[in-house]
Amino acid sequence: MDGKEAILNYGRVSVEPEEGGEVVFRLRGELDHHSVKEIREIIDEKLIDYRPTKVTLDLNEVTFTDSAGLGLILGRYTRVSGYGGSLRLVGVSEEFMKILRLAGTDKLIPSEKRVKTISRNSRLVP
Repeated sequence: MDGKEAILNYGRVSVEPEEGGEVVFRLRGELDHHSVKEIREIIDEKLIDYRPTKVTLDLNEVTFTDSAGLGLILGRYTRVSGYGGSLRLVGVSEEFMKILRLAGTDKLIPSEKRVKTISRNSRLVP
């Protein structure tokens, strides 16, 4: 990867290759048994294409996650760490952060909570 490449948009996943061997995957919508197969295939294809040393899964636009979403994340962790890369999560909802803690995944994968922002009307928005 030389410099910043174009953002690739696949509906539920945007792929953003960054400088320094990092790829950011921005996930949208629900991570459940209906959606994870397609998302997994896109991410795995791009992991092969780019072989990034750093992978970020941005969950800011994820509206729901169940055990299938947890499996998706753990599988990508295994794949990336298997070739010496690192994976981190950003934009994790409070609810999913609890699931990560219960599963012990928070000890394996660095995770940052979703940050609340101020809207134009000065209300907190998750």
